[in-house]
Amino acid sequence: MSGFKPVAAVYGGANIDIQARSRGPYRAGDSNPGEASITHGGVGRNIAENLAGLGVPTELVTVFGGDEQSSGLAEGCRRVGIEVSSSLFLPSEPCSRYVCLLDRDGTLVGAVAAMDSLEAFGPDQLASRFGPGDAAEVVVVDANLPPETVALAAGRWKDKPLILDTVSVAKARRVAPVVGLFGLVKPNRAEARVLLSLDPSERPVDPEAEAVGLTRGLLALGVREAFVSLGARGFLWASAAGAGFARPLAMPVVNVSGAGDAATAALAWAASQGLDTETKARYAVAAASVCAADERAVAAGVSADRLSALIRGVTCERIA
Repeated sequence: MSGFKPVAAVYGGANIDIQARSRGPYRAGDSNPGEASITHGGVGRNIAENLAGLGVPTELVTVFGGDEQSSGLAEGCRRVGIEVSSSLFLPSEPCSRYVCLLDRDGTLVGAVAAMDSLEAFGPDQLASRFGPGDAAEVVVVDANLPPETVALAAGRWKDKPLILDTVSVAKARRVAPVVGLFGLVKPNRAEARVLLSLDPSERPVDPEAEAVGLTRGLLALGVREAFVSLGARGFLWASAAGAGFARPLAMPVVNVSGAGDAATAALAWAASQGLDTETKARYAVAAASVCAADERAVAAGVSADRLSALIRGVTCERIA
């Protein structure tokens, strides 16, 4: 798109989502009757679609393969208002795929990410695609990218609102050395533990008390705003101005896949508006609640006006 200037630039993954959901309680090691779907997804792509839905001119910089599914994925991005012209197109690579299993209540049983093509997006590829991030007001980086690429991005855009989505424990471990260069991070508790060189498998007696310590640790590394996801309990947010819990809205939980991506997009939108940390957390919780109440990974009908109305129902409990 000639002359396109993004307000938000997202550097990260795009893939085909293959999702199956059990009709009854999931039984490991057995064949479970249920439903399945194939949709467009990926952390970076989902964040970008949510941002476009919020009315933010958004450019996604990712890796597309050369097969028919890749062409459909790229065209699907354009169709929902995401610019992708700066992405890397690899004709000999297949489309990235993410396969996940959901229990009857929509919680994640397990997943496999087949996204090796993203390893081709090294620092040199990023350096030739600095343009969207340089032009944007807010930059989002997801940890699907190679760690050296994430490090280069962190150094390049550390002086503007720069958001890290840690994606998973395995991906968070790769980017832990540079987490302090990001102004804002949004891990869950296990990912936050990895970022702080702690064992992600430990199960604390009081998860919320643990989260307080984790946010303090992230701030000590140089992060300016930390948002640790507590799942059904919402987010613990923290900055130099204070800390508190932002609780989810009372909405049904249908599918948690994509809720974290919606939250990251809401944080990016709020950052573009210059909102404070607590208000960012309110928007993130509202967006995650709306997404979890929808069958799709990106909920339909989400807008800035709708989230602005919903945040009035978000309970925030300040602890500092």
